[in-house]
Amino acid sequence: MNIPNSEKIYIYEREKKRCFYCGKNLKYRQITLDHYIPKSKGGTKEVFNLVLSCRKCNRLKGNRIPRDYEKRIISLFQQAFGDGMIKSEKLIIPREDLEEQILYIDRIEYIEPNFVFQSKYMRFYIKNNTIERIILLGRKYED
Repeated sequence: MNIPNSEKIYIYEREKKRCFYCGKNLKYRQITLDHYIPKSKGGTKEVFNLVLSCRKCNRLKGNRIPRDYEKRIISLFQQAFGDGMIKSEKLIIPREDLEEQILYIDRIEYIEPNFVFQSKYMRFYIKNNTIERIILLGRKYED
């Protein structure tokens, strides 16, 4: 898995140097990154779909999708956006408005070919840790 070192360090720090699943303290050289939604089920290598894992937990989880995946992925996406790990280049919506709208995301609409998150009013298309497109649903965005 070709993940930039800066993203590995971010995930390591985000998880407070502990395995996401069992809470075991990990040294950086001991870590593995696990696709929370497995690649075999459409999961991508976005920072919000990668979690810190000890080797044992990574092996035990295998390619299963956790029951709470939607809530967890939304929360990890919101955190990654707040931490500046999700880019929003070429969008006409001001960053502060975008930050507010990200908090209203309540579901994952799609996983493949990219993640699509949705709130009551907006749909967010994510690819390569970047919000590529926003579709407004049912109302006009006003500056």
